[in-house]
Amino acid sequence: MKVASTKELVGKVLKELPGITLTASRYYLAERMANNVRAGKSSNLFMGMFVVADVLDGMIMRQFDADTSVRRIADGVVDHLSIARVATETAKKYPEARVYTAILGARAAIVGALNMYHLAETGEVTKGQNHQRLSNISMAAFGLVAEKDIPLATHLMGIATVGINVSASFAHLNEIGETHSEGIRKL
Repeated sequence: MKVASTKELVGKVLKELPGITLTASRYYLAERMANNVRAGKSSNLFMGMFVVADVLDGMIMRQFDADTSVRRIADGVVDHLSIARVATETAKKYPEARVYTAILGARAAIVGALNMYHLAETGEVTKGQNHQRLSNISMAAFGLVAEKDIPLATHLMGIATVGINVSASFAHLNEIGETHSEGIRKL
């Protein structure tokens, strides 16, 4: 087994640092959203900024041919941590949202485990496409509706969001363990 030199290790770290830093910085927006939810203020602005930053960080890294598997994994981790952070505050503040956030949390854990299994089996990361975008948009909409503090609307949007997320979860079962020519499993 070849041991990497210090120069090679530094080079690898420096190559990954910009992408991971750009991606990880989005978590700040999740904290701002969570603080607004706790304070009973709207998180619309920060949620919009988060969505734009989520799209742009990947575009920027691809533009400079610097998007790596490590950055893609970091992107998924930041997304899940951000959703969990805001969902936790939403569930604390709005009791009618609790059951839906619990179901969505369990779904996220299952999807994460499936993606980790695929990564371990193939070395490929999973890139969310239409199914994951729909899941994320529905969760954002659920959070915004819950903030309105109208229990019936929260329940209806919660049911719709859970339905969307559970049905989108089946896409994560596709092609598990199969390798792809691009080296990425796209769902």
